[in-house]
Amino acid sequence: MKKFNFTANLGLKIASLFFAALLWFLVTNINDPVDSVRFSNISVTLRNTNKITDNNQVYEVLDGTDTISTVTVYAPRSTVDSLNRDNIVAIADLDDMAVIDGEYVVSVQLSTNKYNNQIQSIVGTSDTVRLSVEDKASKTLAISATTSGSLSEGYIIGDVVTDQNQIRITGPKSVVDNVSTASVNVEVTGYTTNIGTNAEIHLYDKDGNEVAKDNLKLSSTSVGVNVTILATKRVPVDYQVVGMPADGYVFTGEVDVEPDSVLLAGRMSVLNGIEEISVSDDALDITGLTGDLNATIDLSGYLPGNVTFGDEDFNGIATITAHIEATSDIKVEVPYQHIALVNVPDGYNAEIVGDTEEFTVTCSGLEDVISGISDSDITGTIDLSKVIDSAEEAEDLSGEYSATVSLSLPGGVMTSDTITVTVELSKVE
Repeated sequence: MKKFNFTANLGLKIASLFFAALLWFLVTNINDPVDSVRFSNISVTLRNTNKITDNNQVYEVLDGTDTISTVTVYAPRSTVDSLNRDNIVAIADLDDMAVIDGEYVVSVQLSTNKYNNQIQSIVGTSDTVRLSVEDKASKTLAISATTSGSLSEGYIIGDVVTDQNQIRITGPKSVVDNVSTASVNVEVTGYTTNIGTNAEIHLYDKDGNEVAKDNLKLSSTSVGVNVTILATKRVPVDYQVVGMPADGYVFTGEVDVEPDSVLLAGRMSVLNGIEEISVSDDALDITGLTGDLNATIDLSGYLPGNVTFGDEDFNGIATITAHIEATSDIKVEVPYQHIALVNVPDGYNAEIVGDTEEFTVTCSGLEDVISGISDSDITGTIDLSKVIDSAEEAEDLSGEYSATVSLSLPGGVMTSDTITVTVELSKVE
């Protein structure tokens, strides 16, 4: 057998190998040339974020740097044609995080999850993710509830109650410290019945500006809210002044009250049965007073069950002034002929007898009332059936009887006088 000599014609062999490689390169570049493809808005995945969170800190990506606007891949055309944006892998490993000018910067490594060994190069329009890192803080806030909009006419908002009254927020200390209040709002326009709904929780700073929740974790994002809708009805208030002032004084009948009517709120079926609020209170007793009565009364004690005041600005306290003035006296001479004799027994005549034909009445009252009184304003009545009760069994009722006159005085006029006269009965001839 002829022995193969590898070193024979070595130069020719090397040259052949070089030309073969060159030929392969030319063929591949002619048949499958290097090309490029661009992909937009590639998201960067952050790895080892626990390097921050384990230190009770939180981070925030600055200026959207965790999204690369454009990534360009250079590879053979056959490879490029097989790639899509889901094949682009962008990783920012926080183990490689550095601090530059007060900002935390993490380099982005680009690769593909397909044909990675055939990629000549891959470049992005940005190559770092910038982070803001600060201490984590938490805060518990009370949840308040409000309503907006307008109810149908004749209805008002009653209680607004949430099914939980607190929320806990967690996030960057600077953001958490800026939150002052948490509240929910329910739109009530057009409602006439109770509302039960879920409402989103909103956060606000001390100036009432809403705080974005993007970087915060909330224990709840919404709460259940129940809004009570009440019907309303306005009714008058009747203040019952009782008693008599001291001697020499009179209640003028004039009463200044605030309010003289109240707006009630409750179920319509209950309100329909209420026509007024009647106030009878010891504070309205004028007995023995020599001056005006000034009183305050809490009207809430006079409301029926399940009824409240419909005016949120009214605290239920009423003020009452009953006017009392000193009286003036005047003496009036009244003819006996102003006295009517009634229930005269059948078969008898009755007449008033005595030394005079008139009697005197001392009238008391307000000056402007009694100043115009004349005798024609005063009348009297004697009921003879009461006078002769003791003589009913007598065969003859003739004789003289002492009788008390029941006086009739004008309104606002009083007298303490007792008028007694003598009445004579005689048989009709």
